[in-house]
Amino acid sequence: MALEALIARLQYYSDLGDGEREALARLGGKVRSFTANSEIITAGQAMDAVLVMREGWAARFKTLEDGRRQILNILLPGDIFDLQVLVAAEADHSVVTVTAGSVYAMSPGAVREMLAGSGALTMAFWWTQVQEEAFLREQIIRNGRQSAQERIAHLLLELHRRAQIVNQASGDTLRLPLTQTQIADTLGLTPIHTNRVLRRLVRAGYIEMNRQWIRFLEPDALAQMCDFDPSYFHLDAFRMRLGRG
Repeated sequence: MALEALIARLQYYSDLGDGEREALARLGGKVRSFTANSEIITAGQAMDAVLVMREGWAARFKTLEDGRRQILNILLPGDIFDLQVLVAAEADHSVVTVTAGSVYAMSPGAVREMLAGSGALTMAFWWTQVQEEAFLREQIIRNGRQSAQERIAHLLLELHRRAQIVNQASGDTLRLPLTQTQIADTLGLTPIHTNRVLRRLVRAGYIEMNRQWIRFLEPDALAQMCDFDPSYFHLDAFRMRLGRG
């Protein structure tokens, strides 16, 4: 099935039985493949599909008139681009691939019909949006109140945890395909400052870096330094609601 990553994420939020899996399979969407640095969505574009990241990483962003760019969020496999297509037909932001990858495009009508017929899937999709809003709130706090070192550390820990949810990262290692310019655009920093801070984190013994890989040497100390508390992922709440905790 083309939706393995989405299913892996949805299973955190709801018990998916054979019926729910079959409902997802019946959506009848199409796979769209992209090379790295390709725009999947352009702001102002008419939207005709619910898009789910299938493979690779992408970045949701907005650009100012003078060319400055703010990356709003990083999209990983299993992430739904934006459910606003269910009620609006025009994109209010752009999405570009960070790596080569693919998306799964589903008919908005088919998604609405599926959700109307399954309480479990409706709850799971709703929780993904709750979590998306939580990520955006953390982004506001990071960029508005934290130091450059705290911002970068917090973002790295968040991406590592998100990648773990969809089986894209091990316990202490993260493949990070973002360039330092992309990290800077996410956190409101300059690429030069981003490079300096990353080297500082390495010297301090928090992380090791090797090309596109990061190993967390002291994750607890790093989390304490940047005030990273993964409770905003709401995963414990999901498990308690489902009787798993």
